[in-house]
Amino acid sequence: MKKNLLLALLIICFAACSGRGKKDAEIIIFTTNDMHGRIDNFPKVSAYLKKAKAEHKHVFLFNAGDMFSGNPLIDQYPEKGYPIIDIMNRVGYQLGTFGNHEFDYGQDMLASRLKDADFPFLLANAEITEPALSQLPEFKPYMTFDVGGIKMTVISAVEVGSGGTPSTHPDRVKGISFYDPVEKLQEYKCLRKDCNVFIGLTHIGIEQDIRLAEAMPELDVILGGHSHTRIDTGMIVNSVLITQSESWLKYLGQTTIIVKNGKVISKSNKLIDLSKVTDTDPSIQKLIDKYKTNDPGSVVIGQLTNAIKGKEALGSFMTDALTEGLGLDIAMQNAGGVRVPKIEAGDITINDVYSLDPFGNEVIKINMTGAEIKALIESTLRRTRGNSSPDLLISGMLYTATVKRGSGETLSIDLKDKNGKPLDMKRTYAVGMNSYIYTKYQFEHADPGVSLKITSANALIDYIKQNKAIKSYANENRIKIEQVGTGSTK
Repeated sequence: MKKNLLLALLIICFAACSGRGKKDAEIIIFTTNDMHGRIDNFPKVSAYLKKAKAEHKHVFLFNAGDMFSGNPLIDQYPEKGYPIIDIMNRVGYQLGTFGNHEFDYGQDMLASRLKDADFPFLLANAEITEPALSQLPEFKPYMTFDVGGIKMTVISAVEVGSGGTPSTHPDRVKGISFYDPVEKLQEYKCLRKDCNVFIGLTHIGIEQDIRLAEAMPELDVILGGHSHTRIDTGMIVNSVLITQSESWLKYLGQTTIIVKNGKVISKSNKLIDLSKVTDTDPSIQKLIDKYKTNDPGSVVIGQLTNAIKGKEALGSFMTDALTEGLGLDIAMQNAGGVRVPKIEAGDITINDVYSLDPFGNEVIKINMTGAEIKALIESTLRRTRGNSSPDLLISGMLYTATVKRGSGETLSIDLKDKNGKPLDMKRTYAVGMNSYIYTKYQFEHADPGVSLKITSANALIDYIKQNKAIKSYANENRIKIEQVGTGSTK
């Protein structure tokens, strides 16, 4: 009897110790975010990941959104986006979330890429409310991994901008309702009691990640994206570790979570500068080289005598293509749609244009009065709260504005045509803008507008081909915004 009781106690103790053992773990999560089609560093990522898996038991690789839009090799591929999904499959991603630019290709193409992916995508703050308009499957809000007996639950959200949709063309998210990410994620606080590790994989930007951490201390870690923020060692907010790895696959985030007796006892993050990683995976390099073979985007279409640097200069270049190339009086380009910091002097290729303007937005022509143009510009000043950097970049006109810092209220505004004459408030002008501005910005216009059936990128390509040698934009000064109010004036 005593022997049987002793044996039973030993079995119970062994089971308890085994259970405790399963509640201990070192979890390493590698993350990327905002790659925007950049693939050149994937051989290094793959080699680094293989080495980590050889040295550690529980290793994961997640992506925090915006795989697409930014590399013509990816964006202009016949099956848009397929090359980066193929590479991510081979490298070994286990989870992704939707960035706003995942919707840029349209829902049909996105649905195809989701089927191609060997890893799932999460999204908690969206639902398909009009199935007849949407081609996407239902979104999965969270996922739980079994990590050697440890339950690790990951929940996800995408940013929601003006108009209640992510920052993509509204036509590409028809049939989908989006909700405030921080408010929506709080509905899932109850998941904390059923898991040992609770993670937010988000594409909402650093400011919203901070807001989320303040509202939801149940999370252990937020693996973030969208704002392209470089956080070298993570930041702690309300006991939540927030991480982000800048953009363009320049860095690989590494988050280490230590669990003892089922509880997280430490969490840390660091960035791996991929420019300093020397080991590469030859199989991934071979795959990338295959996609780069005979790239049609490498065709030279013109020459730049001087580099074009900065959003205002590049925006002037883009909008001149609409006024001069399409015969419009005035053209506008949103600063957020200028996607490279500069174009170097020398040959201009098709890839240069698609890198600058990757979104495939059509040019919309609207006949607008001077008064309507003025109201639109004033609305954008309010939209950016009077930021000294303009939101709308222009051709065919000039303007100077004085605004209140922090609100963007216009105190004075002086609009002139390209010849320096005051814009006639009653005259009608032929105004061109991309379809993103047309649908996303709120402004009054009596004329409903018409598509010119050409994308802004293709209009620029045609303009370059026609002109060959492009003028210098070094001294362009079309917009001046003066701020008044608290603080210094810029």
